[in-house]
Amino acid sequence: MKKQSIIALAALSFLFINCKPKSAEKEVSGTDSLSVSKDSIAIKQTNDVFFKASGTEPFWGIEIMKDSVRFTSPETENNFTLSYGKPNRAMDANVISYEAKSDSIHLKFTIQQGKCSDGMSDNEYNYHVKASLKRGKDKDFKNLEGCGNYIVDKQLEGNWILEELEGKKINPDDFEKKLPGIEINAKESKFTGFAGCNGMGGRLFYETEILRFTDVFTTEMMCPNYDKEKLFVKALQNTTTYQIKKDKLYLLNPDGTKAVLRKAN
Repeated sequence: MKKQSIIALAALSFLFINCKPKSAEKEVSGTDSLSVSKDSIAIKQTNDVFFKASGTEPFWGIEIMKDSVRFTSPETENNFTLSYGKPNRAMDANVISYEAKSDSIHLKFTIQQGKCSDGMSDNEYNYHVKASLKRGKDKDFKNLEGCGNYIVDKQLEGNWILEELEGKKINPDDFEKKLPGIEINAKESKFTGFAGCNGMGGRLFYETEILRFTDVFTTEMMCPNYDKEKLFVKALQNTTTYQIKKDKLYLLNPDGTKAVLRKAN
């Protein structure tokens, strides 16, 4: 009887050991198991992508987040997410270099401003991307080329009404029709607006922490408050960066705050 009890206990122990849950690392879909860590998983879940690039022959994709880069390809088992070191920016050109590596993967790539075509679509790209990738026991890096764009901060999307201009509060009585403001289309990197009398529009140049209003145009009606209108347009053209705090958009450059706008309801 005692012998039978020992055998039964041994069988139960065997079943318990083999029914242990699988490792969470191996259940992360499409991520290189050799590059996964608790840190990289957390980064993947919390950070927004601010730059996307892709290439062909072979097909590949890169998504850059605040502290990590995600590489994708049709062979999903070869996808991975890795932390990268501090990017290096060239002194004499708009070129920025990244490097990310683990025990089994080494990825280097550069982003250079310049019109780029993927050769397969009519999509407009503003950056060339060159990457070098080495895996496992590979002796040499595989070179990849493609195109990419920065993704405009989604917080900029929508209508913004002018409240302050060059440090002075806006007086609604100075504008007969309505207060000046802009509407930002983040997806298309464009804006339209009302300068105080004339309509206006243009494009956005966006990189991380950089915002410029470019190709600005206005209609050409003469107005009593034309000087203030010109000042608003000039403030947009002089903007180099921005901050968003409590539904207010601060347009800035090294000289200070150029304008403050509030989010329209």
